[in-house]
Amino acid sequence: MKLYKIIAILFFMILCGCRNDRNLDGNYSVCFNGEYSEVYFKKDSMRMASESEWVSLSEWRKIEVKNDTLYFETFGEWRDSATAEIKYIGLNKIELKLLEANRSINLEPINKSLNFEKPKELWNGFIKRLNSSNCE
Repeated sequence: MKLYKIIAILFFMILCGCRNDRNLDGNYSVCFNGEYSEVYFKKDSMRMASESEWVSLSEWRKIEVKNDTLYFETFGEWRDSATAEIKYIGLNKIELKLLEANRSINLEPINKSLNFEKPKELWNGFIKRLNSSNCE
């Protein structure tokens, strides 16, 4: 009888462990190599804003998420396909491990509603968030 309880508990844990109700939808700030950027996820697309002149504010690009891996096209002058392992490290905090470069990027949530239809308003907010960040 005890063996059946253990099997039932293990089966329940496996079933619950397979459910993936987490998603990337939202806005995140990134400090990578001393450069502040923001990454925006919406359903199956992402875009990026950066102080880098190569990126600035990108267009929405399709992404694909399979299990714990994000497949996307990089931003900037030299675009290439890339993959990153997604790891949830806390409440709404995400780590992306870039598999090709073996480097990790922490995504910190931006808890403000952003309006992409008003670029001036978006960039004013971006500059405020940049100035208040400790990106070095």
